[in-house]
Amino acid sequence: MEFVSVEDEVRALLARDNTGHGFEHVERVYKTALRLAKAEHADEETVALAALLHDADDYKLFGQECADNLTNARAIMAHAEIAAEKQAQVCDIIRHMGYSKALKGIRPQTPEGKIVSDADMLDAIGALGTIRCLAYALVRCDTPVFAPDIWPETGLSAEEYKMPNRRSDNFINHFFEKLLKLKNMMMTEAGRREAEKRHSFMLVFLRQFFEEQGCPEWIDYLEKYEANNVKAL
Repeated sequence: MEFVSVEDEVRALLARDNTGHGFEHVERVYKTALRLAKAEHADEETVALAALLHDADDYKLFGQECADNLTNARAIMAHAEIAAEKQAQVCDIIRHMGYSKALKGIRPQTPEGKIVSDADMLDAIGALGTIRCLAYALVRCDTPVFAPDIWPETGLSAEEYKMPNRRSDNFINHFFEKLLKLKNMMMTEAGRREAEKRHSFMLVFLRQFFEEQGCPEWIDYLEKYEANNVKAL
């Protein structure tokens, strides 16, 4: 199963990205999604296409109009002469993916959609997710990595989450505002198993970070946050 032309167009489209949403991210999501598809016995062709195209119209990179219309994904699939029914399945998956959509209660309904969503969220957590988060924060250059006196806003709505220049929006707070929540948002058994491991890494990282920063109050905050996270299961 190969979609060489699709892969080439996505690679070119995301070539200049330096925010952690480039083709390296897409490639990891693609590989993880196929691994989950095998474990969940899902349609691997649909999973592969959706994984390759899931960020082709990301609102953070291409604006809300592209995100609403899936302009790039549709054009790439048309160039590759993907069957109309398959295009519709892929577009449906992409329309139901993403953290801000999940905050509105919009989640994938098909096995293939759940798999690609899990694969995408898995790449946001763990060691690689931590690196991606830091890379995005450093590229933006308008927020501190950590501000001990600015606490996370953990109950953000979708609109608030997407709001630019939020006071609480920085590298460390992003763990509490999003990343530490993703383990509980997995939709497949295989995804949940992998998320547990990656979640554990982030807890170790944060505890060590706060210890080195000399911020015991943040260690206490992390412990209370995680206790509530467990209760939410």
